[in-house]
Amino acid sequence: MSKTSNSQEPCPAVSRAHVGLTEGQIIAAALEVLESDGFDRLSLRAVAGRLAVRVNAVAWHVKDKASLLSAVADAMMADCLPARLPRDPEERVRRILKSFRATLRSHRDGARLAREGFSLARPHWLAFAEAFHAALRATGRSPKDVAWTAWTLIYFVISLVNEEQASPDRTPGVEAAAADPATCPVLAEAIEHLTGSNFDDRFAYGVDLILTGRSAAHEVD
Repeated sequence: MSKTSNSQEPCPAVSRAHVGLTEGQIIAAALEVLESDGFDRLSLRAVAGRLAVRVNAVAWHVKDKASLLSAVADAMMADCLPARLPRDPEERVRRILKSFRATLRSHRDGARLAREGFSLARPHWLAFAEAFHAALRATGRSPKDVAWTAWTLIYFVISLVNEEQASPDRTPGVEAAAADPATCPVLAEAIEHLTGSNFDDRFAYGVDLILTGRSAAHEVD
């Protein structure tokens, strides 16, 4: 009869990193990946590599890429709302939008992250949306007008920052050579403004136009 050995075969390595890993560490690592490698390389695998853990350790906390983007985008919005806001509702709207734009610009591909990771199920996005909608409501708009104006302004800011972050020196797809005065006289007159990269002026102009229907105050010469 053979003797039973007390020694045990070594078990295959099983990742238990999720026991000591937190969602906060995952989000911090994801932000590092975003800043160093850009939005296209942000993934559970990239975050796991940054933390030197297995992918399933990250997935135990953040189940998929959509959840990861939602968590990281919400973390980006943590300090978006200014501590103090103007009493005048319209100025409050403008101040919130300026802060929102600054937040997106403070992170590499921040506009793309906001677009893909937006979720009112997340606390910082929810707080931002409530403050922004409240400021618009205080201007006398109806609930429907508040909602649609908010969407229009947010779409505008995200798109503008996305353009700025993608090609800070020019507008993608717009070339001065394409405007031949003989065939496109109106476009030829406007082309220098389409190709301009003064994003601060374009931001002020767009917000003013959407919010009030007027733009003369920010007209670009």
